[in-house]
Amino acid sequence: MVSEFRPLIEVLRELRTLVQKKTSGFFFIATENNHSSTIMLRNGQVEEVTFSRYRNDEAIKQLARVSAARARFQPGAAATPASAGTRMPLSEAALQWLLGGFESDIGLRKSAAPAPARTSAPTMDASASRERIEQVALSYLGPIAPLLCDEAFSASNNVELVLQHIAKNLSTAEESERFLQEVYAALAKE
Repeated sequence: MVSEFRPLIEVLRELRTLVQKKTSGFFFIATENNHSSTIMLRNGQVEEVTFSRYRNDEAIKQLARVSAARARFQPGAAATPASAGTRMPLSEAALQWLLGGFESDIGLRKSAAPAPARTSAPTMDASASRERIEQVALSYLGPIAPLLCDEAFSASNNVELVLQHIAKNLSTAEESERFLQEVYAALAKE
């Protein structure tokens, strides 16, 4: 398992391989934003997913918003989940996304975003980029957008990290996805 951050799609492919091999143990994921996720496997079956304070379907929704992470697998016998019988089980749709649906979801993100914006240099040196990002953020976040953008730009000069920082302030994964698509379209016009 690699200790450096890499695209979430690569991390989830690694998880899928473990499931196909019918392994048991814990798959730990750490995000760039210092969040953690644990996926408990028993004989290749996903028993439980946690992400920070979320469990199962809600955890998957949060995980879907991550752009980069690192992972580690700890093999061993998985215990009965602490939430067994007290929480909603993992839905079939969430399980499908976790074990392969992410390919088309992330693929859709890439195809919806203009190629130049996704392949441009990760550092932002043009004020026009910042202005365009702030304009789009304003339509999603309202008057607090400039403050959140300042915070994101001071934290990083990497376009992806800035956008993920801003997007995490939106209420749903769908809204975050629309925001990112709109920003990439605006940046492509530069």
